[in-house]
Amino acid sequence: MDKHEAIIQTALQMFSEKGYFSTSVQEIVSSCGISKGSFYNYFASKEDLLMEVFRYNHQQILKKAENLHMDETLSVKKQLIKMISMELEGMADNREFFLLLQKVVSVQEHKKLMPLMKRTKAAMIRLHKDWLLKVYGEDIRTQIWDHVLFLQGAMKEYITLLKEHNTSVDPEKFAGGIIAKLDVLVKYGNHLDPILTDEWMSEYEKIAEHPDMKTSEEKREDQLAAVKTQIHHLSESIGIKEELTNAILLLEEEWKTPDPRSFLMNALFDFLTRPGLEKQVETLKDFYYQKQNESKEGR
Repeated sequence: MDKHEAIIQTALQMFSEKGYFSTSVQEIVSSCGISKGSFYNYFASKEDLLMEVFRYNHQQILKKAENLHMDETLSVKKQLIKMISMELEGMADNREFFLLLQKVVSVQEHKKLMPLMKRTKAAMIRLHKDWLLKVYGEDIRTQIWDHVLFLQGAMKEYITLLKEHNTSVDPEKFAGGIIAKLDVLVKYGNHLDPILTDEWMSEYEKIAEHPDMKTSEEKREDQLAAVKTQIHHLSESIGIKEELTNAILLLEEEWKTPDPRSFLMNALFDFLTRPGLEKQVETLKDFYYQKQNESKEGR
């Protein structure tokens, strides 16, 4: 194992045991037996290391899934149960880390992690979707997203319950139970209208197909940054620039809420639309309404 991977594995263990914020770079390098200077040859910061830990863990899951696919001694359904079991086992071993991620991404300074998590989520949705179609066939195509939601929701709750009750459950038995429930859902639930639609899941599908594609959050950040930069270059007084900067910051904050208030967003777009900013604000406004319409269509 090279130093790069050793640092990642040590960090995964320490983040899981102590938490991200309670683990220092010095503790990680001391455990690895390397200098702090060597650490920064591989990672620019602890946040970059966190991203690599997340990416590494995801790659390990994909490798195991690929190896299972090659195991001809198991039926396709048994392969799926085994894969879910291995995922659950990995999540249980590092449950503190996975629960921690929910807290980390809510902190403003960890913006860089959010697109990576979305890409990883898209890849896992695609992985589970493909396996379910392989097991149950094209008959479940119209219901596929609901089945993926059921599977991933059950897996997530498994980790939460382990944390809350400080107990352990046989992952293979739990995985078999999930698939048994899915068998019933597939057999008797195909006549039901799907909850999740292709339109709702389209961005995840596109990201899974093209991992280098920017997420909607990254596109939003780029366009907000363009407005902020243009405000800086306006030939306006310092007072006007401060008002415009406050407006774009308020717009950004409101946009990131679960249900942005349309009257406030419209008022802020109108306030920002002035000579020198029209092009950037219009682009931002068009993108906002496009995403709002997509969200409504998916409901």
